[in-house]
Amino acid sequence: MNSIKTLFFSSLIFSTLTSLSQSSEIISEEGWEYVKSKNDVEVYSKKLTRYEIEAFKVTGLIEGSREAVTDLIMDIEGFVDWYPNCTAGEVLDGSTETEQFRRLEFKLPWPFDNRDVVNKLEVSSYPDSTWIQIINAADYVPQLKNVYRVGRTEGYWSIVEEKEDQIRLTYAAAGEPGGFPNWIVNMFLFDSPLEAINNLREIVKKRQVSE
Repeated sequence: MNSIKTLFFSSLIFSTLTSLSQSSEIISEEGWEYVKSKNDVEVYSKKLTRYEIEAFKVTGLIEGSREAVTDLIMDIEGFVDWYPNCTAGEVLDGSTETEQFRRLEFKLPWPFDNRDVVNKLEVSSYPDSTWIQIINAADYVPQLKNVYRVGRTEGYWSIVEEKEDQIRLTYAAAGEPGGFPNWIVNMFLFDSPLEAINNLREIVKKRQVSE
């Protein structure tokens, strides 16, 4: 992505912050530290002032259209097909074309209870990019029995056209998943998002071949 496009897109992002009631830290490009990569998808971490656990950011190029990638991300029920350890995804009442309330549930190894997150997604489309803001909505629906509700989450999906049929996908998020040993924290903080982007890339590729 050239510098002009980067500057333009960043200005659009930051111009919306006053109405999002979220921390600008996770959106800022400053402070991210490289962790690892797989198949040219890179993962970064960042310490945020409002969270004890670091935020993560994964980014990589995907051969496919912006519309195809956006549709996969908004297909919440389909998360179980590509996001590791995701066992359930549902769209909640009150959703519209540009705002979607969702619940995702993730399986944890025994003896830990499964975790779920409830968010509102706000979708903004621009000429060559789509921005999906992840806003905490933990109290939107009652908590399920034997499932730990993540109390606070925030983040975004950035889908930017690099050239024809190629986009740069970036996913960043932070949350409070409850007490875990370090190996489980690392699994969800770094490994799962990294695998998710690689899995999503493969699904987009297969769908293009079949069309």
